[in-house]
Amino acid sequence: MTISTGIPQQAQSTLEVNDSMTIDEGTYLVLRSASGAFTCRYPPIPKRWNSVDRPHVALLLPDAGNIFSVFLSNPEDDESKTDRSLEVSDLDRIPSKSIIEIRYSNAQLAYYRRDNGSWTKVAEASDPFVVEVFSHGYAPIVMNMIPQM
Repeated sequence: MTISTGIPQQAQSTLEVNDSMTIDEGTYLVLRSASGAFTCRYPPIPKRWNSVDRPHVALLLPDAGNIFSVFLSNPEDDESKTDRSLEVSDLDRIPSKSIIEIRYSNAQLAYYRRDNGSWTKVAEASDPFVVEVFSHGYAPIVMNMIPQM
């Protein structure tokens, strides 16, 4: 499957997300099957880039039992600006049942599933270790994301 991200070719070598929360295949399947909290035409994406929170939009891609995150956003090229915008690929081109991660800050993020032209919020986190999955509307299932030793 080939997905065009709309990000310039020179930036595509840096698309893999290295600092995101670890998502395994089981968690990915839960996100794909969750009923969701609400559905919207466009997900609320961050508009401004800063190097502290490092907001981004990333597509989750399953491959051979692993889940890879691929950036769909990129900070504005002009590094001389103090207030840089976050440029995001055309999300309308993403296929149905795809999952995206939207990171607003170091701790706050949300997961949305593409459902036939709209987006369903399937999970959110307000700390880096606990993700609330919306399997029954607004009553979330809490998934502990701390790796077990």
